[in-house]
Amino acid sequence: MERELETLFEAQKIESMIMEGEQKLLQAPKKLKQMEDRLAEVRGKIEKEQEIVEELEKERRKKEKELEGEKEKIKKLEVKLYDVKTNKEYQALLKEIESAKEANDRTEEDVLVLMDKVEDLKKDYEASQTELEKLEKESEIEKKAMEKETRSMDEVIAKLTTERDNLLSIVSDNLRNTYNILRERRGGIAVTNVRNGVCLGCNMNIPPQLFIEVTKNKQLIQCPSCNRILFFREND
Repeated sequence: MERELETLFEAQKIESMIMEGEQKLLQAPKKLKQMEDRLAEVRGKIEKEQEIVEELEKERRKKEKELEGEKEKIKKLEVKLYDVKTNKEYQALLKEIESAKEANDRTEEDVLVLMDKVEDLKKDYEASQTELEKLEKESEIEKKAMEKETRSMDEVIAKLTTERDNLLSIVSDNLRNTYNILRERRGGIAVTNVRNGVCLGCNMNIPPQLFIEVTKNKQLIQCPSCNRILFFREND
């Protein structure tokens, strides 16, 4: 019985390595999803920045067209000064010209503000483009590395599974069945060590006399709390 219990204990060690490998395999899609989400975020940011730049450029062109119209209007008003007959008409025309020039100044200021905004946004856009290119390269490298690691891990898991099954094949049917049932019910951990009277599977104390019997490894003993098979190996 001691030899069979030890075999189960070794099979459990391999089982734990298999579970660790499977967990790593499960993490790969999550990492890929995180990278894709980040790329989508930056692409969305670039698209938004481009839309804003285009809208501001459109507004700038509109203002520049208004500016041309206002300058033309001022020229026409200044020409009319030579045709006025009375001082009153002259003063009224001067006032209209002054008002047009003020409007012209405001429009020029609007154009300059829009140009500054476009310039700043273009810098942000270029920075985002650079960030995207960097992320795309890093993502491609990471993706290839994960694909390589996944293939390697699949091979390791297959090898470990064969080793575990080979070990289980040399124990009795009853023990193997008990192991498999517990493995399914206890998150993959069917056999566990004990230390200082504590089951390392559930961290619950076991009765002192039972602990003494467990340390002998002469019979199948299961934890009263979690039902896992108990095996004693010091410093393991």
